[in-house]
Amino acid sequence: MEYKKPLGVDIDLETGVIPGAQKLVRRLSSLKGYFLDEKAYNELLREDPVVYEVYAIEQEENDGDLNFATTVLYPGKVGKEFFFTKGHSHAKADRAEIYYGIRGKGGMLLQTPEGKAEWIPMGPGTVVYVPPYWAHRTVNTGNEPFIFLAVYPADAGHDYGSIAEKGFSKIVIEENGEVKVVNNPRWKK
Repeated sequence: MEYKKPLGVDIDLETGVIPGAQKLVRRLSSLKGYFLDEKAYNELLREDPVVYEVYAIEQEENDGDLNFATTVLYPGKVGKEFFFTKGHSHAKADRAEIYYGIRGKGGMLLQTPEGKAEWIPMGPGTVVYVPPYWAHRTVNTGNEPFIFLAVYPADAGHDYGSIAEKGFSKIVIEENGEVKVVNNPRWKK
């Protein structure tokens, strides 16, 4: 048997960067159609800010292997809606995932295929278990970058298409200075 070599990396806990990792940058322009307030989206699109960055260490898609990544989700809003990640289900829907809050303030919006939603606030030290079959998205509800670590099976894959098509049944907004989770009027069952 040939054994895979163990791996150790340092995560910069201030910036969320994993040196040597694959870097993905998502700007506002890559989230067209995701936010409710289209007018506010189009106004902010002139600047096309970076919404989040992902630093991933990925393995081959073998049974038993794990991938891990940090995400730096920047503060901001489109209208009342806080900046968020695209959100996804796993291509192999029976795969779970773990998230660990490193810095900042935010939360995890989770949803079953039928649209039952759960909101879990996150901060430094918060661990969120994403069960199989639940779509999930992170949201920055603070004023600084929200940084977290995700660990997931290497063969899980990502299904972004379902979220792009249907959205989430809930959205996370700021109203009167408070974080609120409200029904998404554009959600498609």
